[in-house]
Amino acid sequence: MQRREFLSRIGMAGMALPLGLAACGGGTGQTAAAGTAGAAAGQAAVSGPKAGLCTIAFQERPLFEVLELAAEAGFDGVEPWGKPDHLPLTTPDDRVREIRAKLDSLNLECSHFGSYVRLGEERPSDQQEADMRRSLEIAGLLGTKIIRMWAGSKNSEDMSEADWARTVEDGKKYCALAEPLGIQLAMEMHGNTLTNRSAAMIDLINRVGSPMLKANYQILNGAEDPYDRARAAAPYAVMAHAQNAPAGGGEQQTLISEGVVDFNKIYEILSAGGFKGYFQVEFVKGSSYEEKVDSLQRDCAYLKSIGKKA
Repeated sequence: MQRREFLSRIGMAGMALPLGLAACGGGTGQTAAAGTAGAAAGQAAVSGPKAGLCTIAFQERPLFEVLELAAEAGFDGVEPWGKPDHLPLTTPDDRVREIRAKLDSLNLECSHFGSYVRLGEERPSDQQEADMRRSLEIAGLLGTKIIRMWAGSKNSEDMSEADWARTVEDGKKYCALAEPLGIQLAMEMHGNTLTNRSAAMIDLINRVGSPMLKANYQILNGAEDPYDRARAAAPYAVMAHAQNAPAGGGEQQTLISEGVVDFNKIYEILSAGGFKGYFQVEFVKGSSYEEKVDSLQRDCAYLKSIGKKA
């Protein structure tokens, strides 16, 4: 597919955004200039992160039901889960437009698209590129400027030079596709990936050398101090997963407000580095539907309290 055809398909031909506006959308020319004063005033009046829900938290429920739950709980936006039965890459354009219309009707923003495209996959490059292009098309139809992605399939300390080379090559290729659209690729800081450690994440970003490659901050239990991890990620993070670890250890889910990590402090650290994105609920406490909905509401209320003066 030629570049102009690709841009035209998602309605963005001739509309590539300046990199300075890429993270949160925005416009160009007189529109951007006219909005500068208003944006500055809005930033002065609002503190704290936006509150978002990753629809994977209710992956067992229909997508539209999860969107309604998010709106009822008071979230600002959602990240659609990029797998069946929410929003896999095979979703037709008309269905993606229906999802966008539903978000608009609920006054929800699409904060990010939760793609499962992975840098450095060992499979045919044409298949990988097709998935990346489809992720970009879906993001454009949803109106978001961030795609959450993955880097490698091993911890950084287990990556060979060949693994690194393949991951960096994909990063350069995918960023080149994303840059004309102003879409940023946020690498999940997750175990069993190259970005399990903040130093490796920064190394990857530097080797790729594109302003479109960013990070999705999240704690990683036992691997790094969460606050040191946030300080390292702060210049690169455009989103954050607000998930916590229970006191005393264990694998059970906990409310974000009741875990061992202070997300007010995480926000202070990230915002000092320029962070203006979403704190996203990825999973919720509870086994029954009713318990999960109650936890969702409590997590949303907590996220909306972060950064607010008492």
